[in-house]
Amino acid sequence: MDNIYHQDNVRPTIADLDPMTQFIRSIYNLSLIVIGVTVAAWLLLLVTNVHPHRYLPFPTYVLGIIIFVAMVTMHCLPRLSYYSPSKWIMTSLVVLCTIVAGCCIIDELSMLTISLVMIGVALIILVLNFSGAKCPQEFLPGGVCSTLLMMALLLVLIAVGIAQLCTGNVELLDAFVSILFVMLIIAIPIQAQFNHGRLDVVEVIPREHLMVCTLTLYLHSMMFFCCVCYFILVDERKASTATTLDPRNGMTVENDFD
Repeated sequence: MDNIYHQDNVRPTIADLDPMTQFIRSIYNLSLIVIGVTVAAWLLLLVTNVHPHRYLPFPTYVLGIIIFVAMVTMHCLPRLSYYSPSKWIMTSLVVLCTIVAGCCIIDELSMLTISLVMIGVALIILVLNFSGAKCPQEFLPGGVCSTLLMMALLLVLIAVGIAQLCTGNVELLDAFVSILFVMLIIAIPIQAQFNHGRLDVVEVIPREHLMVCTLTLYLHSMMFFCCVCYFILVDERKASTATTLDPRNGMTVENDFD
């Protein structure tokens, strides 16, 4: 009886789990680590009043291009994503670029606002990932229609991004972030389905996909956070331009033309 009781209460170790379960756990564990490193770095930079993005010898959007190229490279060359030296170099590059690029947003907000946004975004990301992992697939994006929609949005995003860089128009930047935000809401449940092996059209190879899926989840979370922060800055900008100072009497008057 003692042996039976003992066997019934033995928890399976990592080695006893099937490869897919190990793969899923590893994704979330590694994602939490890199997200924690990024959040800690941002908070430390805020407290110490250090602004690394101001010392870049190139525009900040170049960091986004570097991240994009790194992710595409890991997708196209799977060996880079599972050999120890290369996968950690690529991961460090993506995380470092994300930290520096994110400073452009967080420098404009207070510590309290950033903390509240982090909590809210974390809850939303959890809900979206849980939906992709557990909800019936009939109610989730991932089919032909959502794929075509994502491709169309990507083309529009690229066009708007190029136009914004050429013109410097703030409204185009607002449109760019809005399109990116919509794409993230669609992409996060799709990626969660892939992480949990629920997409039949794509075969999951844990060894090749572990770091790519980890960084994808990480980047989705960071971009979602930055989008929400940007929307807060847009509201503050609109609020500040809604009232203008009357030069004749020093009083503030409502601006009805915005």
